[in-house]
Amino acid sequence: MLKRLDQNELEKIITKHEAFCKGRAGGVRANMARLDLSGLSMRERDLSHADFTGSFLYETDLRKARLDYCQFFGADLRRANFRDTSMVRVDLRGALLRGASMNNADLTDADLREGSFASFDPKKGLSFLSEAEQKEGQGGTDLRGATLSSAKLSGIVATNSNFEDADLSKATFIRADLSGANMRGANLAGADLSSCVLKNVNLRDANLVGAQIDFASLVNVDMAGALTDKPVGKTLDELPSPLEQLIQVHKIWLESKGVKGQRLDLSGFDLRKVPPLTKADLAMFCAENTVWYGYDFSRINMQAVQFKNSDLRNCNFDLADLRGSHFVKANLVGASFRRSRLESLLLDNGRLVKTEFTGASLRYADFTGAQLNDVDFSGADLIFADFTGAILEGTLFHEALLEETKIDMDKINKKPVSAKK
Repeated sequence: MLKRLDQNELEKIITKHEAFCKGRAGGVRANMARLDLSGLSMRERDLSHADFTGSFLYETDLRKARLDYCQFFGADLRRANFRDTSMVRVDLRGALLRGASMNNADLTDADLREGSFASFDPKKGLSFLSEAEQKEGQGGTDLRGATLSSAKLSGIVATNSNFEDADLSKATFIRADLSGANMRGANLAGADLSSCVLKNVNLRDANLVGAQIDFASLVNVDMAGALTDKPVGKTLDELPSPLEQLIQVHKIWLESKGVKGQRLDLSGFDLRKVPPLTKADLAMFCAENTVWYGYDFSRINMQAVQFKNSDLRNCNFDLADLRGSHFVKANLVGASFRRSRLESLLLDNGRLVKTEFTGASLRYADFTGAQLNDVDFSGADLIFADFTGAILEGTLFHEALLEETKIDMDKINKKPVSAKK
């Protein structure tokens, strides 16, 4: 079992370490190898050169800390917060960083090569994953779903590391070695990959809009399905009328209950460049098989919308009214639904229309404080999704993937729909 420290014990160690860093009397270098530091705070502290080998730092607050030259070999850093942290030449070999937040962190010359993965279980203690378990989407450092937007990663060695679904937008990778890295579904919009080694790299379904790959060495790189500046599907120029006019016609259709006007149907279009729709009433519009990657839908009225099979990764639906909408088999990795309304919609004829996410990909999605009464998540991928404070009365999770999902497991309903009739 790992030794558990409380915040007071940690403060004493940090104080002595900071004295060590400044060359003061009584200073002692921090050795926090194989300790349970989960949920504690080291925010804005100087821990450069400290040893965290094999430690458990789940949801630990490390914002704006100085962690230069630290040892995190095989450490469990899932959901840890490294925002604005200095991590120059840090050793992250084999570390678990899934779901970690590393916005604007400086990882210049960091080491993310292969290492033995540590895994901590409160009942079983510290263990290292077997070879078979490591082959399961892992190899080097595990950064799946991590947020590294604007991070400084120049010169890092990240061979065989896993960046699947990670937010690497505007990150700087100049001269990095990314051989064998898995970047499937990663957001690399505006990232600088100049002079990088990209050998045997998986970039399937990644977002490469505005990414710089000048002088990079590309050998056996899989870019199938990757988003670039090139449109996917039909463009706005192919609409029969300007979008603003079609929205007005849709409004007439809504107000006349279908007697006048025409329902807005944007199915099959690439809509990433659509101007803000904040003031538009988009209730009941159809947008199946569309691409909206990273679009801001916050606070918009969109009841009973059809988003089936659409690419809605990293979209913002905060405070939006989405009652009765269908997201069947949509890609919503990293989407945010904080405090949104997703319960059933009561129509004028007395019929209830349920909101559906059946078969949708919702890894790392945020449903904090959302109203999810009677929503159907059957077969959805909810790995690392966050349901903190969400209302889950009658919500269905039949055959949904709930690994590392932040949710009250005692309140969820896993029964199939037929069982409720």
